[in-house]
Amino acid sequence: MNNNVIALIVFAVVAVVILVNLYNVLGRKVGFRAEEKPANIKPDGEVEVGVRTERLTESPRVPNLEALKTRDVNFNEINFLEKARETYEQVVLAFHKGELDAIKDRLSERVMQSFSQAVDNRDAPPKETLSFVDQPKADLDLIDFKEDVAQIRVRFLSELAYEDPTAEPVVATVTPGSKASAKNEPIKPHKTFKRTAEYWTFQKAMKAANSPWLLTKVEAAKA
Repeated sequence: MNNNVIALIVFAVVAVVILVNLYNVLGRKVGFRAEEKPANIKPDGEVEVGVRTERLTESPRVPNLEALKTRDVNFNEINFLEKARETYEQVVLAFHKGELDAIKDRLSERVMQSFSQAVDNRDAPPKETLSFVDQPKADLDLIDFKEDVAQIRVRFLSELAYEDPTAEPVVATVTPGSKASAKNEPIKPHKTFKRTAEYWTFQKAMKAANSPWLLTKVEAAKA
């Protein structure tokens, strides 16, 4: 066997080894599949495998919670709180505007009458616009049963922002020799903030099919 043949055999073996190594590196699947556990990158640069990166919401535990789940197998406290918070935000904003028709399907007849009377007794519609500074905090406070009716009391903590869009803007004037900008720029009207804490009670008829949770009571709570 001459030297040329031996050289070709050696090059062929080397080529096979290189191709195998390239396949091992480039042929692997990049990223991760849904069934694989994502890696959590720590601040110090270390990688910890199998730690979920999203924040989990802990399931609140109050007396009668398990009894409610037994009677209503579809009840989920986390989903309930999200829906209650959504209702809270919509009702607060609608009541401020005096637009109750949009929320009447979430209120009991007694609460609807009370809200309607309060809106009718206003001297004039509010000038201020109302918004939430941040997402209201909602916690299960009490679960009770009255015959075939379930009641859940939720404690809401929120901070509200009031702003009058019709107020004259305050203009910042520049005095001679000051370091401020030469332009007089209008400043938005000052907002007023209010923190509020309330108990909202929702009620549901357990025997009625597809019975909704309705707001039946609103009362003040300690912040």
